[in-house]
Amino acid sequence: MEPGRQQRVRSEGVNRIIASEDIPVMSADSKIGLVATIDEQGAPHISLLSSLQPLGPERLTVGQFCEGLSKKHMVQRRKIGFLIFSPSMEIWRGRALYESSATSGPEYEIYNRKPMFRYNSYFGIGRVHYFKLADISAREKLSKGQIIRGALQTRLILPLASSSQQRVLNETSRAMFSQIDGLKFIAYLDGEGFPCLVPVIQASNAGLDRIVFALNPYREELLKVPGGKAVALFFVNLLMESVLVKGVYNRKKFANLSYGCVDLERVYNSMPPQPRYIYPPLKQHEKVEEF
Repeated sequence: MEPGRQQRVRSEGVNRIIASEDIPVMSADSKIGLVATIDEQGAPHISLLSSLQPLGPERLTVGQFCEGLSKKHMVQRRKIGFLIFSPSMEIWRGRALYESSATSGPEYEIYNRKPMFRYNSYFGIGRVHYFKLADISAREKLSKGQIIRGALQTRLILPLASSSQQRVLNETSRAMFSQIDGLKFIAYLDGEGFPCLVPVIQASNAGLDRIVFALNPYREELLKVPGGKAVALFFVNLLMESVLVKGVYNRKKFANLSYGCVDLERVYNSMPPQPRYIYPPLKQHEKVEEF
C-alpha cells in the first residue's frame, strides 16, 4: 500500500489492513478476544477466544485449546466477525473469512511457548486456525461517560420492559447480566452475511426472558441491527466468567427513548470444561416399559 493510502482509509473508520502500530497491542495476552460465527440455525454465535491475534497486516489466527461450537461453525460457514478489547478499553472490530487450520508450524510453536491463559492452565494449543481479513475498524476508545449515560437510560426502561413468561435465565446468568461493570456485546448478521459485534455494556436483563439496552453509545451502529431477526448477546467479566444468550431483536420506544429489546430463546454455557446449551433443557428420553 502506497504511503498515505493507509491513513486515508483509517480516516474513514474502516481499514483493509491492520495498522502496524496496532499489531503488538492486539497480540497481547491480557486482552479479551471475541469471535462471532454463524450457528446451525443461521443465527450469530459468540465465543471468547483470547488467543485471537493478527498474523501480519492481512491475516488473523486463533489458537484452539478446547472443543466448542465456534470451531465447527467457522469451518462450515466461513464468515466471522471479531472484536479485540484491550485493558485500556481500546477496541478493534472487523470481519474475516476462514482459510485453514494446522497442527504444526511456526504459529503453532509460538502459541505453545506463550504463558498459559488463566482459564486453560492444563491445556496446550492443539490447533491453529487461520483467517483472511476482510476489513477492520480504526482503533476506538470506549467512553466511560457514554457508558454511564446509557446504563442510566437502560435503568429507566427496565420496569416497563420487564418480561418473565419463560424462565430462560437461571440465577447465575441473571446475576451476570445485572452486573453494571460486566462487559456485554451483541452480534447480528449484516447485509453481506457477516456477523458483526457491537459493545452494549449498558445492557441488563429485564425479567427472566428479556434483555434490553438504551441505544447509547454506538447509536448509529445499533440502529442497523435488523428488527425481527436473531441476535446473540455475550457477557464476560474480568474473572473470565461468561455466558451467551440468543433471541429475537426488536427496537422499541419508551417516551422519546428508543431501546433495543431481545426476547431470549436459548442460553449457552460458554465456559470450560463443558460448553453446551443449558436452555432449553435437553429432552429426557421416556422410559421404555413395554416391548
